[in-house]
Parts: sequence; structure tokens; C-alpha cells
Amino acid sequence: MTENAAIFVVDDDEAVLLSVKAMLSQHGYQARGYHSAGDFLAEAPIDSPGCVVTDLQMPEISGIELQQRLHVINSLLAVVVVTGVADVPTTVAIMERGAITLLEKPYDHTELVQAVQRGLAISHERWLKKRSKQSVLDQLASLSDDERSVLECMLTGQPNKAIANRLNLSMRTIDRRRQAVLEKMGTHSAPELALLLGKAQVVPVSIAPHCD
Repeated sequence: MTENAAIFVVDDDEAVLLSVKAMLSQHGYQARGYHSAGDFLAEAPIDSPGCVVTDLQMPEISGIELQQRLHVINSLLAVVVVTGVADVPTTVAIMERGAITLLEKPYDHTELVQAVQRGLAISHERWLKKRSKQSVLDQLASLSDDERSVLECMLTGQPNKAIANRLNLSMRTIDRRRQAVLEKMGTHSAPELALLLGKAQVVPVSIAPHCD
């Protein structure tokens, strides 16, 4: 787990807030507490891994609205919702939006700790994927327009001769640009390059002649 991961508890009930923080502390977790979703959102670390434990029923911004806002801004934070009263539609909505779980009060402390542990693991995975994707985007940005045109043709599986004919360039030029693409992307072959882009879920935006 990355050392930047954090736990946040959001509950308008001071007694509950302190109780949850103390319980998590007993299991080795240090959590920050907030009396309202608004206070939390004002300083929520969108791009860092972590887990939010939020009450469902709160004034102004409810737990489900907090979860929705985090989803809209593409936050990496995982969400665990706790409540004293939950109907089926609310439960379904919360789970469909990606909550780790919904725990009904009074819940077993072990259940909450396990939910937080899952949340931290999932959030950390999201963080790793985002960091990997950004790394690939940075590598793509380092390519020249000419190199991008060759990359796009490489991804269609065309050999150098076909690419040279398509772009009306010499074989030597294509070979040089192909090698530059592989080096800048940190790969050794077109299949490896395609795999890298696929894993990062990156599709290069065409800025060159189509190669399909």
C-alpha cells in the first residue's frame, strides 16, 4: 500500500465520528474526521489513494450525494457507506455507483475494518492504473508528428514496406522512425507497443494519414 493512502470519516454526529476514528486507530489506521461532506469535499485529495467512510443521512450533502460528487470528479477514493436506515432503492443506487459496501448500524467493527481494507486496496489499484496511463500519455506526447504517423500504421500490423508506401517515404526513413517510436515508448516490437497501449487503455488520437 502506498504511504500516501489515507482514511476519512464523514459524520455529522460528533460521538460517532470520534468512535469510528478510535476504532480504526485500534486496528492501526489513522483517520481524519469531518463533520460534514462539504468540509471534506473542500479538501478531498482527488488524485491520491484512500478510503472514505461516510454516514448516509447528513444535512446539506448526504452520503449518497457525496459519493456521486466524488464519482463525477473521477476521484480515486473508495467509499464505504454506513447508515441506520437504508431502503432497497438507496442501497442499489449506492452499490451501482461503486461503493465498497453499505453497512447498517449497529455494524460489527470487524466488518468496517475489512471494508476499509478492501477500499484502500481498490483505491490503490486505481491510483496505479492512473499513474500507468499518465506515463504512457507522456511517452506518446514525446513523439513527433512524423513518429506518430508511423506509430498509427504500426498498430495496424503493417510491415515497414507497406507503411513506406502508405506514407510515401523511404524504407530507411520508416525504419528510423519506427525505431524511435519503440525506444520512446519503452518497447521492443509493435505487438508489445499495442499491449502497452491496451493495458493503459490509451488510444492514440490520429493526427496523421489513416493507415487502416
